[in-house]
Amino acid sequence: MRSILSAVLCTGVAFATTTAQTNIEFVGHLSYAELHNSELANLWGYTDELGNEYALVGVNGTDPGTGGLSVVDLSDPADPQEIFFLAGPASRWREIKVWNDHVYITTEAENGGLTIVDLSPLPESTALPSAVYQDPNWDNSHALFIDENGRLYIFGAGTGNGGAIMYDLTQDPMAPVEVGRFDPSYIHDGFARGDTLYAGHILNGYFTIVDVSDPAAPVQLGLQTTPNAFTHNVWLDASGDHLYTTDERTNAYVGSYDISDPVDIQFLDKLQSDPGSGAIPHNTYWLPSGHLVQSYYTYGVSIYDASRPDNLVEVGHYDTSPISGGGFFGAWGVYPFFSSGRLIISDIEEGLFVLDPTYVRACWLEGAITNSVSGAPVAQARLSIEGTNALDVTEVDGLYGTGHVQAGTYVVTVTAPGYYPATIEGVVLANGVVTVQNVQLDPLPIYHLSGTVRSAGSLDLVEGAQLWVVNDTYTFTTTTDADGTFYLPVIYDGSYEFTIGRWGWHTACPADLVIDGADITDRVIELEQGYADDFALDLGWQVSSTASRGAWVRSIPVGTSLDDVPANPAADVSNDCRGYAFVTGNGGGTAGADDVDEGGTLLTSPLFDATGMEDPHVRYHHWFFDGEGNSVAPAGDAFVISLTDGADTVAIETITATSGAMSSWVFSNVRIADHIAPTTTMRLLAYTADMAPNNDYLEAALDDFSIVPMSTTGIVGPGVLTRMLLWPNPTTSQCTIQLPTGMEANIEVLDAVGRVVRTGLRTSAGRLFLVMDLPNGSYVIRARTTKGALFVEKLVVG
Repeated sequence: MRSILSAVLCTGVAFATTTAQTNIEFVGHLSYAELHNSELANLWGYTDELGNEYALVGVNGTDPGTGGLSVVDLSDPADPQEIFFLAGPASRWREIKVWNDHVYITTEAENGGLTIVDLSPLPESTALPSAVYQDPNWDNSHALFIDENGRLYIFGAGTGNGGAIMYDLTQDPMAPVEVGRFDPSYIHDGFARGDTLYAGHILNGYFTIVDVSDPAAPVQLGLQTTPNAFTHNVWLDASGDHLYTTDERTNAYVGSYDISDPVDIQFLDKLQSDPGSGAIPHNTYWLPSGHLVQSYYTYGVSIYDASRPDNLVEVGHYDTSPISGGGFFGAWGVYPFFSSGRLIISDIEEGLFVLDPTYVRACWLEGAITNSVSGAPVAQARLSIEGTNALDVTEVDGLYGTGHVQAGTYVVTVTAPGYYPATIEGVVLANGVVTVQNVQLDPLPIYHLSGTVRSAGSLDLVEGAQLWVVNDTYTFTTTTDADGTFYLPVIYDGSYEFTIGRWGWHTACPADLVIDGADITDRVIELEQGYADDFALDLGWQVSSTASRGAWVRSIPVGTSLDDVPANPAADVSNDCRGYAFVTGNGGGTAGADDVDEGGTLLTSPLFDATGMEDPHVRYHHWFFDGEGNSVAPAGDAFVISLTDGADTVAIETITATSGAMSSWVFSNVRIADHIAPTTTMRLLAYTADMAPNNDYLEAALDDFSIVPMSTTGIVGPGVLTRMLLWPNPTTSQCTIQLPTGMEANIEVLDAVGRVVRTGLRTSAGRLFLVMDLPNGSYVIRARTTKGALFVEKLVVG
């Protein structure tokens, strides 16, 4: 969490005149940097018996005893005033709810318990009685909810699995009485009404619906995964038939569901604000007007029209934060339930905001997209309203629904794989009106691609090889049959990346494949045999994880940084096939948004046979970052790479913050026999874990894996050359590089830590004479052929 002292502080006037806003107006502001030198957590609202409104604000604090509850009088909303402060332990987390003139506050601070404050003396007195309830089984918790009958639900407490603990408040509001538990797994937050609990299981990525009519024996009725599988909060509408959720992830969504049948939950729609910015939604609340109000971190607060739950449309926005993009900054909480209609927002860095919203109806656009020839529905059609963020993508039924806040006449565009794009002009949208616009798309002409995959040199047919043909619009994939042949019956005009691979062969990524008005038949692809993987394709590596986030993922890396130091890599190792690597989490945003947390993650290679080559070595590039806010690494965190033969496992390299270069790709070349006898049933294991309790950042990555024989020192005798040769080796002044017959390649020279020291070299007739003007030491010669094969050999200079 960034210190508030480094945040940009804005006055009320500045926010009123410069902040992005739609249908929400600035009213007042209270700086907690000035008031308590503190950032904020969540907040709630309270109205006394005379109708006076108050903000109940969770203050983080910086030193022990400086956090707590701030009660703010909103009688003059343009000039909010703190009238009461109850000190408590410092913590980044405080959640607040009100029942029967009492406010209840949870915190994750050690021994924080449950703080209870009696608000009934207001407005006559600000001497508010308080107590801290300490349950004998837990001393802190994450969140809470209180239903209309006075049942308190505690979520994420430090006992059991961190599920829901239920208490009765009706006997004594200051002394909760436990009545039951629902504890199958961790619950981050929830909502309850009547006899039913709706629980958000953030680590599992779903919500559950639970019958708690007998709190001592809860019964789960239904379960539903949410769009980004990180279910943060849930909220119910008045009918009880519709539920709304948020996923606390970068570029995540607010989701809507039909839960009228809890055993058959139907997903209806999802919507994100400011698509592509990285902003993270936090909490959503439903209002009787049919609107949803969300606190949205760096995006501020947003309002969605949910009166048509299967077509959510954004109709209001106010940005409270000068920070943009991903990360846990900006608007933590919003309270939209005052009878005055005002919103109060707790912005982590900027303080308390008082805002006036105007709730308007959306302009809806809905319809069906079909094939103009067959009349069949078109799936994966993307419809957008030009000049807005409004868009939708059809499913198999071809139906879409989207909309905009501003009435007017718009241009609508539709694209879909396999169809010519369509543009519809003069589409009239009006507030509160559903405009129906059906669209017919003309199909593109279809071509096909066929050929054979063989092993280089032997020309043996390769069964089960993956082929991926990809461009910005289309992805086609197939595998080779037993006779090594492949066939794609449908492909369209265009230029495509062409990637071919199978475990046990080097992946090939030849020049782009161009389809230009004709079929391509009898294409022959040769793969160099050997265990190698640059992760351009999914060749069967397995991922397991106990971490709450940051598990290994094969992806194009998305860079993050901490204090201007790279944390997650921004690119894979250069000059391999495509741009993929295995990285720990890849959500982008800030360094802490998707790093390894609260556990470890293991990456396991497919089996390989290390007995069929001379003196086998395992080679790879690794990346490691481990630090806190000041980039100091916590003790105990490590990235461990091991080999196993199925019976024994040995570590071949342990990377820590002090063992080598962090925040860079580092090359490793390890002789297998130095650690374990080569066998036919070997695997590589890559494991990293976050061992520190809080506020640390850990990332790892792996790329460019191969199993290779160690180099010989001269030219081999008669026979087929199947690998790259270097001679003389060692050398003092010059070296010849020889590739197998007919192969041409680009050559790079890397030093012992994986840095490229010579590049731009290319063989001629498969050979390169290299003048060694380098310092004495060990180097790696890496050759990438024009057909995508990779050769790597060690060279000693000196």
